[in-house]
Amino acid sequence: MKVKINPFFWLIVIGAIATGQFIEIITLFGIVIIHELGHIFTAKSYGWKIIEIQLLPFGGMAKVEQPNDSRLEEFVVAIAGPLQNLMMILVTMGLERLQMWSNEWATFFMEANLWIGLFNLLPISPLDGEKLMKVFFYLIFPFRKALTISLFISFVLAILLLFYSTGYWNHWKLNMNGIVLSIFFLYQNWIEVKQVPFYFWQFLLRKAQASPKRNTSAVPLIVKEDTPVLHSLYLLKKERYHLFYVLSNQGQILRILPEEKLLSIVFQKKDLYQPIGKITD
Repeated sequence: MKVKINPFFWLIVIGAIATGQFIEIITLFGIVIIHELGHIFTAKSYGWKIIEIQLLPFGGMAKVEQPNDSRLEEFVVAIAGPLQNLMMILVTMGLERLQMWSNEWATFFMEANLWIGLFNLLPISPLDGEKLMKVFFYLIFPFRKALTISLFISFVLAILLLFYSTGYWNHWKLNMNGIVLSIFFLYQNWIEVKQVPFYFWQFLLRKAQASPKRNTSAVPLIVKEDTPVLHSLYLLKKERYHLFYVLSNQGQILRILPEEKLLSIVFQKKDLYQPIGKITD
């Protein structure tokens, strides 16, 4: 596991030194580290691979590799960070009651945790809120479409944050931290959009390597006979088993194909654009 410092991070540090808020910034990053440790320890408990930790303008981000398609695991790992902030708020309330911390410091620490926790719940990539939003969309949409919709919403919100930070809706009062964050979010979303095909192929590979869930209820997918195999696979959802009902152009059922049949054609025969109607049982 390696630690990487994002260039935008130094802009925030320089700004904090220039404004005499270095101690406050160090405290905030300490809170963020505990937040990220919540993600890391939860991910490791599920057997996920921790690739790297990045120090970012808003704190940090743990890059992980999920070995399966469990929506529950993805949800728990994503929510683990904000739960650390809640835990720190409760501990601080206890320390204040025991008069071990001053009221002023306790208030600052609790407010910092509250804002960091809530901020990370914004549905903007790479924040936790965007990951939770994806888990919700996985319940409704196919994997690839869920990714695309969540990144679209994330991108729009990043643009709105940039406009707000420029003071467009606040008498042109600039918020430099907000501008730096917005630019970073837009850059991160651009990177994520480019990565969608890679994430999709990872998803297909995990499905191809997993044992078919034939003892569970299958999701029926209706496709026309001239639909390419790859486009048919765009319909696959996380943690579901699918059967493809291939229809002729006249609307008759030609055959029913299990998802592993299409996956084998893609990964073994490398024929991505073969019409699904030409596949034999």
